[in-house]
Amino acid sequence: MTWPYVFSDLTKDEIHNRRILLDRYGVYAQLSAIAPIVVYQLYRLVVWVLWERRAEVEYSEVPSSPTLKKRRASSAGAFVQRWRAARWWLEGEALPGWGQRGRLIAAGAWTFWLLFLCAHQVKGKDYMHITKAFGEIAVSQFPLHYMLSMKSIASPLAFLFRSSHEELMPWHQILGRIIWLLLLSHGAWYINFFIQKGILLEKLTGSPAVIIGVVAIISMNVLASTSLAAVRRWNYRVFFLIHLILGVTLPPLLFFHASHMRVYLVEALALFLIDIACRKLNTVTGFAVITQVPHTKLVKLQIKLPETKLAKMKAAPGQHVYLSIPPESIPPHKSAPSIHDILYNPFTIADVSGKDITLVIRTLRGPTTNALNALTTLPKAHPPINIEGPYGSIKKFPNLAAYDRILLVGGGVGATYVLPIYRELQDQLQDCGKSPDHVTLVWSMRSAAESAWAVDQETPLENDDNLRIYMTRTASDQHRDEIAPTDGSVELEAIPLVEEPALKLSGRNERPDLKKIVDEVFRFGLEERVAVLVCGPTKMARELREHVGEWVSRGREVFWHDEGFDL
Repeated sequence: MTWPYVFSDLTKDEIHNRRILLDRYGVYAQLSAIAPIVVYQLYRLVVWVLWERRAEVEYSEVPSSPTLKKRRASSAGAFVQRWRAARWWLEGEALPGWGQRGRLIAAGAWTFWLLFLCAHQVKGKDYMHITKAFGEIAVSQFPLHYMLSMKSIASPLAFLFRSSHEELMPWHQILGRIIWLLLLSHGAWYINFFIQKGILLEKLTGSPAVIIGVVAIISMNVLASTSLAAVRRWNYRVFFLIHLILGVTLPPLLFFHASHMRVYLVEALALFLIDIACRKLNTVTGFAVITQVPHTKLVKLQIKLPETKLAKMKAAPGQHVYLSIPPESIPPHKSAPSIHDILYNPFTIADVSGKDITLVIRTLRGPTTNALNALTTLPKAHPPINIEGPYGSIKKFPNLAAYDRILLVGGGVGATYVLPIYRELQDQLQDCGKSPDHVTLVWSMRSAAESAWAVDQETPLENDDNLRIYMTRTASDQHRDEIAPTDGSVELEAIPLVEEPALKLSGRNERPDLKKIVDEVFRFGLEERVAVLVCGPTKMARELREHVGEWVSRGREVFWHDEGFDL
């Protein structure tokens, strides 16, 4: 098969018409993003209608009623079960670390659609048409790409999809790779054109547009390579700084590279600036009491905040904030103040009182946690800390108390997410006259000392039979050197027991048997609806999902949420 594209000599009118066509398809590429939004809204509408009808029918029925069993055995019930299994499959990982199958399928479909727009209506197989289209279509995706990265409450996509920034971030990463592929193709095809025409050196030395384009392509390659998971795990600061600097400089570079793409770049920069402004307006400064949790690598922060901020944080458990350290609070001999001015780290709100919030963090190798750990040596100081938020998608969850069973699983500091939810659910169940046995909390920690921060809170946990505590390190591991996890999470490995546990243990020096725990929750009846929430190490969440999936394949209705901050 011969090469389908040729170097065409076009007239001025033909070049003008080509430009009109390219601009038109750039608009098509940008506006086509509306289609998945509309489809999702229609899907939500259908689900809402079906849910309301089901609620009316099932109001007086119990999970074991013959009516529900008959409905499950019907053709409609069989379809619902197949749909649940298909959705569960789509939300599962294609391969470990590859992301969800549904996202990969959507990425392939979106890439195919954009490539179709690049190649459609190419007059006479004009080589330069498709070469220019690669760049036009790629840049048309910049506003959507920047919109997917917005953290603030001004994010329109977070509102439309009822999601949080963390749930949109994988889509930001996927679209970034698609843009990189298109821009790389744009640059490669142009360089091939210059080589074939024998003008490469002339263009590289005498054409400002080409020079800027080459710099932009190199910057995009650096951005793409440093965004890889391996680089983020090796040094998140390197990724963050390069991502921020190049993310801000690329639009101006492309602005001067080609005038016809400027509208997309202005839109992207406007979204970036709006997000920054909204985040600044959502940030307050509070004075903190910072202490070390004895015999652990945990640091506890109690930060006084205004009542208006505390009210938002009390509105729902399991929310998180972004923390940064102002220059005046940075300990001597730590990272430069300029680094902390742009570093905002996410931490889950472990507790909210009438005057402050509590954060519990694990100190790793990052500049923020190291600086906070150093501040624990100044017990009488109350350094100011910047807090942005709260954020999180839990306010958009279905009513968890309406589920027949709820399973909450936390690993290490992941308990800062599930424990407040557990307390809230216990209160809701009590108000509804339901048994507290409907909710189970499993907390796996490295050592007994790691539970100390939870004991200090108002609601007692010492004699709670629905709370299962597991310690995952043994005394025989006392002389092992601790290595920080590569993904920033808590590893289910053993460390020495330093003291008697503050809370009652369900299993001493052992990992939780997640399969057994899941089976116990699901064994009460096929008609019961179950909610499962997990926050912890990737391996633990993956194993838990595998065991829950066995019950989904049997037709069980499950609400699943894995809370995490992927690097």
